Amino acid sequence: MPSPTRRPGDRLAMIRFKPEVRIGSFGPPIALVLDAAARWSLSTGVEVEINSINDSHAAHSPTSLHQLDLAVDLDTAGDRPDDLAALARYLAHWLPAPYQVIRESDHVHVEHDPTP
Repeated sequence: MPSPTRRPGDRLAMIRFKPEVRIGSFGPPIALVLDAAARWSLSTGVEVEINSINDSHAAHSPTSLHQLDLAVDLDTAGDRPDDLAALARYLAHWLPAPYQVIRESDHVHVEHDPTP
């Protein structure tokens, strides 16, 4: 399928991954987070950076959902607090339960936790 024609000034969704980001199993829980982040990026013109999925085990607790490919850490290009807050609000609004969106000081943590 050909891509739609782009015009000057069109906003493009941009998600970039830090080089150390690893994904063990790419399934619907991660796909839905990335899709929502891409839609936010498209609507705002602000790039989203994926900082962590299933990596940096030393940086996460033993009970972390990162190790199960059920959590994503994201931030925004330029690390502007207003952009980060807007991204967190958008994700919290659009991601259904059992997703949890937690605004950390320097990133947004999203996890899919099906346990009550």
